[in-house]
Amino acid sequence: MAGKYSAFSSDFLSYTIDNEKGKIAFFGVESGGRDRDKHASYNLTIPSYGGVFGAFKRALPVNSQITEEYAYFENKNSQSAKYVFENAHTLNVEMDKPLAQDIFSVKWSIKTAPPTIWTKNQPKRVKCKNPLVIYKNRYELPMIVHFPDFGRVEITATSPDVFCVEELQLSRDFTGLDLGYLNHSFNHNRIHALHYGCSYITFKSKNPLERVGLKFRVMEECYPPLPDESDPRFNGLKRNFINSFALNRELFDMGDNIYFHGTGHLAIHMKSDMLQIVKEGDEYFNTVRRVYERQVERSFKDAQGECGEVSVCYYNNKDRKQSGNCSCDSTPGAIIGLCGISNWNLPFAKKYISHAIKAADFLLTFDTEGSGIFVLPFPGDYMGQKSEVYYGNWWDNFAFGHKDIYFNYLCHRALRELSALLRKVGKNKEAEKYENHLKKFDENFFETFYNKETELMAGWISKNGEIHDYGFTFAVSMGINEGLIPKDIGKKMLKKLLAIMKKEGYGDLRFGIPGNVMPVAQKDTIDWACMSDWGRYENGGLNGMNGFHFLTAMYNVGMNKEADDILFAILNTYEKEMTHSGLMPGYCQSIDWRTKEGVSCGYNYLADNYYFLMSVYAGKYKMEHPAVVR
Repeated sequence: MAGKYSAFSSDFLSYTIDNEKGKIAFFGVESGGRDRDKHASYNLTIPSYGGVFGAFKRALPVNSQITEEYAYFENKNSQSAKYVFENAHTLNVEMDKPLAQDIFSVKWSIKTAPPTIWTKNQPKRVKCKNPLVIYKNRYELPMIVHFPDFGRVEITATSPDVFCVEELQLSRDFTGLDLGYLNHSFNHNRIHALHYGCSYITFKSKNPLERVGLKFRVMEECYPPLPDESDPRFNGLKRNFINSFALNRELFDMGDNIYFHGTGHLAIHMKSDMLQIVKEGDEYFNTVRRVYERQVERSFKDAQGECGEVSVCYYNNKDRKQSGNCSCDSTPGAIIGLCGISNWNLPFAKKYISHAIKAADFLLTFDTEGSGIFVLPFPGDYMGQKSEVYYGNWWDNFAFGHKDIYFNYLCHRALRELSALLRKVGKNKEAEKYENHLKKFDENFFETFYNKETELMAGWISKNGEIHDYGFTFAVSMGINEGLIPKDIGKKMLKKLLAIMKKEGYGDLRFGIPGNVMPVAQKDTIDWACMSDWGRYENGGLNGMNGFHFLTAMYNVGMNKEADDILFAILNTYEKEMTHSGLMPGYCQSIDWRTKEGVSCGYNYLADNYYFLMSVYAGKYKMEHPAVVR
């Protein structure tokens, strides 16, 4: 205690009370109890507002008492408030005669990452006329507030009448275009403004209360079980595993971040992959799985065209005949997602299996050569502009098209998993159709994409026959994991890629795995220097997502020592540094992508960054997983 402020700190929780105004001025969380400096120096609230009792917004305390156990305040209206320092994890907030509709409110800062609120029941949207409020939602207690990179706080109330309302607010001073002259996207503009806003939560009661209490309890870290829980090398996994599941406030599903939703999304399957490995009986993971099920359900019901394609472009589009974004990864991704759900909720998967068959039949239409290889109706010989209809897979910085290895890998996996699911539910005839296609695919895949000149796998082959090979690490590793590249050949390819990385000065790869290890030609990438220059963003930048494919492939071919060295170097970075970025801290500055020197170069935060954590389970510990065929 020092003058105006009283401070409390443990290994898990730090907060400061403003003795003059009776409010929380600082709030820091560390679920792992390992890093006192970070949670004791980084304020998760808006400093000028913090947390305040409704009764004290207009009437400052006239009487206060500060001890080692509590801070007590009373205002001129004889309303009292009390902060009780219960233990190392817990802060109790108690109020006598609270205002019926305004008990306690907090403004969470989102300059690092907007927190996600999780409840058992789906939140309810609340209408709001304020143009600076993007979303306004009502949540029932108990609820969990997840602060990426810091941890989780469970909030409960002593009365069932208490509920919470959250407003995601933009900053009035930061609304407008500041993302580069080529980017005119309405969504991106709002994301930029959101980064400087706040998550404003208010606890209210349905009826007037004489007395009420709120409990803020720092929860333990949330991650699937590990063979050696005590090994400190896995601290980065423990801290970051649940960072992948950022809840979108509009559709209540999970996309790249809290603003972009995941319905008909091109990375929809990655969440399914991570939800295969959870701690059984963990209520948090059960809740996330329910959310993911709604997301896949909506993808098939609201984002599938008449042709069978699944695409975000169909969402809220009355004309389901043409999406304008043909053949995106979201179609095989949705199939993979549903098959993943079948491993924990088979009745749900059976409900939408006809939709998956329709999507799979759509994919088969791309076998235009009868070879089993999927051929896209895009030339792939130049990078289209946004005004054109052009194909873009997850690696949307490049001109992938025609025979695209990434799209083919996803399609192969989608048909492989779907045929297994169909066999499980007795639809043998349908399964046989896809299995026959896979046989043709397997016979022709390697010859189609193997580049004899580089002795690697090509990223894509354009319609004019040109081979586009820039040392794509995923082009090799995904093939090994999918069982399409023999292990002895794959091992030679992986060693060659590592040798090139060493020559290029990538060091120990502590920031992730590059998508390509050779510079991509200008004609094959976007015309925007901050995203296309060699070593930045997808053109040689480092990212965690790609680490799953690459590290798992290394474990699969027996390169355990080399894989361990890279894995634990990345995990050490993810434990010691901030790895979750806010939305648009500045164009090409988000920390999901790094240069080899560690400089941020992402265009917008991607939760896919944490996909690599799954390599610990499916790769290092060789857990049977649908994403890996051995």
